[in-house]
Parts: sequence; C-alpha cells; structure tokens
Amino acid sequence: MLLALKKTPPSNATWLDRLTSGIIKMRLVSQYSHGGVVVDGHLYQSNSSHGLHEIRSGEWSPERWDLFEVPGDDAHVLKTFAQLKGADYDWWSLLAFVGLRIRDASRLYCFEWCWIAQTGQSPTGRITPEMLLSDQLRRSQARRPA
Repeated sequence: MLLALKKTPPSNATWLDRLTSGIIKMRLVSQYSHGGVVVDGHLYQSNSSHGLHEIRSGEWSPERWDLFEVPGDDAHVLKTFAQLKGADYDWWSLLAFVGLRIRDASRLYCFEWCWIAQTGQSPTGRITPEMLLSDQLRRSQARRPA
C-alpha cells in the first residue's frame, strides 16, 4: 500500500480548484493539499467532485504525487473501500480546522480516508498529511528490532 500525497492541483484544475488547494496548504501549514491511497497501481481517493472513488492504473499520473510505502493490509483496504465507496466529501469535518467540532462520519475528506485505510480506525478528530506520515514512521520504527 502506498500513501499518495499531492502538492499541486490537477493540471486541468479550475481557478477555484487552485485557490482551494492553496488555502488548504496554508491552513494546514503543509506542502500537501490532497491525499489518497494506492493499491496495485489503483488510486483510491475522496474529493469534492466524486466523493470516495477509484482511479484505475493508467488513468492517473503517479509522477505528480509523492508516494510513501506504508504498512497495511491491502485486502482490508479494498474491503473497506468497497463498503465506503461513493461516500460524499466531508466538508463538515473540515470545520475542525477553524475550531468547530462538527463531524459527519458518513462522509470523508481525503485525509480521513487515508487514515482509515492506513490504520483501520475511524478518525475522531482532524487528520493532516503530517499525521499520516507520523503514524507511518511510528509503525516502521516499532517493527525494527532493538
């Protein structure tokens, strides 16, 4: 399984997409504005246009993403995706980034989906790209012999 993080909006992005990407990076104080999970070359992501969906291998551009190998059970990720596929984008939970504690567990923003895929747990608070990377580092260090 790969954690896929994106620094730039798609090449065909509208001005609003570009603005949103910039605002997300500024608010999160992150170089990344979007994330997804890759299993067997297929990208699984949640966005405002399509909710939680799959982009088949060859239909997306891996070279435009930073890809990180993360521990996880591919079969479990695919099963979880099948259960959640089509979930709407979670605009409400994004309000946590401005101090409001609103959560809609039936919807997912991109980093929430990555958290579920990576940890097998539903998020209880806001999730950032750096939290995903930090979790991956903790897990890899825990697997190393002392």
